[in-house]
Parts: sequence; structure tokens; C-alpha cells
Amino acid sequence: MFEFHSSLDFRANGDLPETKISAPSDKSNLKKGERIRVVRIAHASLTPALRGRERALARCFPQIEMEVVTPPRWNETNVEVETVPDDLFPVRTARTFLSKHIQLFAYDPMPIIEAFRRHRPHIIDMDHEPYSVPCAEIITLRNWFAPNTPIVMQTAQNILKKYPPPFSFLEKRAFRQISAAYMCSETVREVLETKGFRKPMRIAPFGVDLEAFRPTEHAVGNPFTIGYVGRLLPAKGLLLLVDALAEIKNENWRLLIVGDGPEKPEMERRLAEYGLLGRCEFTGAVQYEETPEYFQKLDVLVVPTKTTNKIREQFGRVIVEAMACQIPVIGSTCGAIPEVIADAGLVFAENDSKALAEQLRRVMQDENLRRRLARAGRKRVEKHYTWEKVAEKIFAAYTDVLPRENSAVN
Repeated sequence: MFEFHSSLDFRANGDLPETKISAPSDKSNLKKGERIRVVRIAHASLTPALRGRERALARCFPQIEMEVVTPPRWNETNVEVETVPDDLFPVRTARTFLSKHIQLFAYDPMPIIEAFRRHRPHIIDMDHEPYSVPCAEIITLRNWFAPNTPIVMQTAQNILKKYPPPFSFLEKRAFRQISAAYMCSETVREVLETKGFRKPMRIAPFGVDLEAFRPTEHAVGNPFTIGYVGRLLPAKGLLLLVDALAEIKNENWRLLIVGDGPEKPEMERRLAEYGLLGRCEFTGAVQYEETPEYFQKLDVLVVPTKTTNKIREQFGRVIVEAMACQIPVIGSTCGAIPEVIADAGLVFAENDSKALAEQLRRVMQDENLRRRLARAGRKRVEKHYTWEKVAEKIFAAYTDVLPRENSAVN
């Protein structure tokens, strides 16, 4: 499956030679006066716009010397995205194999091995879940080619699941070998802690680029524009949104759906049943860099996700992007949505279309409420969700595995 161009002694039956590997250290071997060398491995760090955390780390912490490894292309929210270089650090590409599923694919190991040998990292920052195939691969490559280098894991799984073998084994192995973790919300931390992860943990949410996502002169639309931005999946609560819109069909509104997915035909059918299809616009999937212009067309963003055995909102990146644009947000009680919105938006009980309809009616009819939410949302983003704020939290996670006496840490 993979082409290896190295001197490793593979056996005739395909097994790897037995190697005695010492237990990984939870502290880096960073020496006094050295810059902190980080290899970041992430499946979606494809373009500068999608490298917000990496670029903020490079800008805010010049003592970090970063190298990024990412696939040459990835399907990001139903859009095929090609990797492009970065002006702040080297970006190396590693092809993916086995599967297109985010938890089941494997990287071509050679670019990762080369990054370990060339960059000699003090930290490996990995954006993969502990039970996943790519996580298992990275740990193995670390053990062989960068032994004792601590791995700091970025994780977002906030559903408490018991995985079948071999994934349960991979998860337990990862918990033993990973040195620290950071996650996007408290709901993720709770799951990790419940599963027995006892290493340092930090909350480091998704951030937002305040230059790209910013308020503009915005007069309330006529009709009032209700928006949804994201994948069209059954658990995203889109049919519930349609039912809520039917409750306020006599109000003057239009619906803008930015995204694509398998729920679109059923959503169109339901809208047609209510006689509302003509008031809805579907843009299809768009490039991430194009999303700010669509937020500017909205008067309110709705995030109606509902909890299932497969989906529980991990964060809701569109929430902070809308708030940065001073667009009021209405979200359900699913997962981390209330945690992210706090008092800067409106929340309704998930699966309750009448409650959503009432919140929509409030926002449409109360101009003072809209203005208050717009200001509060932008203020909350500036305080908690800029990439610079996120970089500070990630750097704190790095310090959990670095020797305190090094000046680069302080």
C-alpha cells in the first residue's frame, strides 16, 4: 500500500522488525536557549485561511519554529480543497490512503518521517482523534523516528462512545502515549476525562479571523434574511428549521442556505409542502474563503443542531464567525452551542420547532434586541475567540510538555 524508501529491515512476511521502544517522555528535550520546533500534522491545514491557529502561533510566538504536514488535497465541507504554501512556515504534503473517512485514512509515512528527521521537533502537534487510524500511525512513526518527543493532541470528540476493537485498543494506546491535549469545548474535555485521560488538558476553541469576518454597514433586509451555513445533514436540524419557518410564514422573511449535503432534497420537499420553497435560496457548497460575504447578507444565523448517536455539536465555528460579523445567532441546546453563545445570542431547546419560531419572531420584531446581540457577539469574539487568543491557549498546552527553565517557554 505504501512505498517506503528507507533502510528499515522489513521481514519477508511484511512484518516490521521487533524494536525495543522506551516509554515516551511527557516532557520535551528542549535545551536552554533553543527555539521550540513543532511539527503540526493536520488533515485540514490546507490553505492560509484554514491555518488560523498555526499562523497565529507563528505570529504571536516567534520562539516557535513550525512545520506543517497536511494532505495535498482534502474534501472540506463538500468542497475539494487543494493545499497551497504558506508565507510563515514550511508546508509539506503527505498523500492519504486506505479511506476517505476522517478516522480511517492513513498518511504516506515518508513525508512525516522526513519532517521528523529534518525538523527534529520538540513537540508533535496532532489534529486527530485518539481512536483513529492516523493517530495510531503518527504515534508509531514518532516512536520509531522521533522517540521521546511529546505529542500534544487536538481533539473534538464530545460523544461518549465505547468503540469496538481495534479502535478501543488504539484509543487506550493513545491515552498512554500522548503527553497532553487541547480541545475546542468543555463538552470534549468532559468526555476525555470520563474515558480516563489523565494528562494535562486545555480548552483551546476554534478561532475567527477578525479581518475576514467583520461587521459592515448592514440595514435589515426586506425581506428579513434568515440564514444557515454548513453541511446539510439530518442531525443539523434543518427540517426542524423548516417547521419553525412554517410557524411564522405570515412574517416577511427569506431563507438563505449556504452549503450542501444529503438532507437538501428532503428539505426542499418539506419547504414545498408548506408553500415556502420560493422563499428559499440554496447556494450549494462554497469555498471557506467565500463565506464572509454570505454572512453579510444575513439578518440572523440559525444553528438548529440536534443530538444523535453520531452528532453532538462540538463547537459551531459558524457561530463565532457570525458574531464577528455582528450577526445575531440563534442556536439549539445541542452540545457546545450554549457554551459558545453564552449571553451573546439566543438559545432554544433542541427539537422544539415552536421555541425556535418564537426566538425568530423576537429577533425579527425587536430592533433593540438585534442591536444588543450584534454588539455582544462581536465583544465576546474579541474577548475569547480571536486566533491570537486561541494561540495563547495552545502555547499554554505546549508549555505543559516543555521544561520551564527554558527562556522560550517563558
